[in-house]
Amino acid sequence: MAKYDVVVIGAGAAGLTAASLLAVEGKSVCLLERSPYLGGRGMAVPDEGFTVNVGGHLIEDPGSGLTKVFEHVGKTLQHGEVSAEMPVWDHENNRWGSIRDRYSGSKGELKKVIKALLNTEWDELDRWDDRPLRQWLHQHTDDQGVVDLFEFITVLECMTDNWWDHSASDNLFVRKMHFAERGTAAYSCWPGQGWDGMWADLADAFKAAGGDLRLSTPVERVVIEDRQVKGVAIARQPRVLPNEFFEEEILEADHVICTLPVWHVLNVVDEGDLPDWYAAQIKFLAQDQFRISWLGLYLATEEPVHQYDPRELSTWLRTPNTALSGFMFNQTAMDPSCSPEGTQLHVMGGIFPGEKGRDRAWLRQQMEQFEADVTEMWPGFAKSVWRRRHLVFEPSFGVIQKPGLVGMYRPHWRPPGTEGLWFAGETFRSRGIGTDRAARAAVTVVEEYLGRRLSTFGDGWRY
Repeated sequence: MAKYDVVVIGAGAAGLTAASLLAVEGKSVCLLERSPYLGGRGMAVPDEGFTVNVGGHLIEDPGSGLTKVFEHVGKTLQHGEVSAEMPVWDHENNRWGSIRDRYSGSKGELKKVIKALLNTEWDELDRWDDRPLRQWLHQHTDDQGVVDLFEFITVLECMTDNWWDHSASDNLFVRKMHFAERGTAAYSCWPGQGWDGMWADLADAFKAAGGDLRLSTPVERVVIEDRQVKGVAIARQPRVLPNEFFEEEILEADHVICTLPVWHVLNVVDEGDLPDWYAAQIKFLAQDQFRISWLGLYLATEEPVHQYDPRELSTWLRTPNTALSGFMFNQTAMDPSCSPEGTQLHVMGGIFPGEKGRDRAWLRQQMEQFEADVTEMWPGFAKSVWRRRHLVFEPSFGVIQKPGLVGMYRPHWRPPGTEGLWFAGETFRSRGIGTDRAARAAVTVVEEYLGRRLSTFGDGWRY
């Protein structure tokens, strides 16, 4: 029977971060992943000569998060191509314009807001978990162009279906960080080694430090006895039928770090091993209505499709017919290796209410209309030579970052009353965006487990 200091469940950004950090700190760690791929919701998969980044991600780390994780484990996260422009669709007049045009005459107002934000302490921003972003902004400006800048960026980063209903705290944390570290409102880059290469680098660091990585290995349950973690159970053979008898293999460990999102956690952790109120908090956030979900569309063309710059990130509040907010970028412009020579792979998503995610007829209809919408917005897509449709619902991208659903309203990473159990991931208590948010959550958990801060990450904020 195998014995470890820590078992980590899930080899996405949080799991790879937690496992690699602990391994280089001298702990014996087993990392389990049910998929044959690394990266979790940030995985990149091959498809007919294309490499499809199924999460539609860019890295939003200005340098203090995921980049530092790589540094600590002896690797380098290469910051590749950086987004260069932000076209915004004017749905009232059916035309494109640059976000810069909206605040070009209000740069004084923008500087005033940036100064106010940089002078606001992190602890003060924590107190804005229950209020919308625009409420904080209107304390400092009534200029609509400046408000538009902040709110359009949140559509790209956080993808709340109603653009006016973003939490102040989560978004201001990121804006403050990006202004302080990069001198810009938003920073998005492509990993220089590609998404699959990035995850492979972390996995290599983990294994080089003695870690045990097991892909295609689903966890059946976390073994907890008398409120103390004993390890995890995995099936010796994959199940064929849901109720089929199977034999378990127990991997012993005094600590388990689970990186599954809130809608999957209770599949492996018995809610009877958690306080009632804590389990209820998980189940509340796991409701379909709080999922960030989108209709994913990958279109390849022979010529790049863009408004101003091939590396731009486009966004909109309403498509012409489906009335979905969303985003689009040219993945090939970020990484030419992701598509065959002579093609340009574009990734886009239309955000829809999570409660619609199980209505297959509605989704099919919306996808047809969404594809017609993007062709109307970008006529160049009428000449696409390759297409993939992708529903980002199960698993969802994350929990909507609305007021009252972020920060202190998320379940804590250390459930009370159960020794040795930890939750790391961006659907639990965390700050940031996407993969970087998940990595930062893992850093917090690792430092809590070790009982000390890791010097690589300095004395900055943790969450």
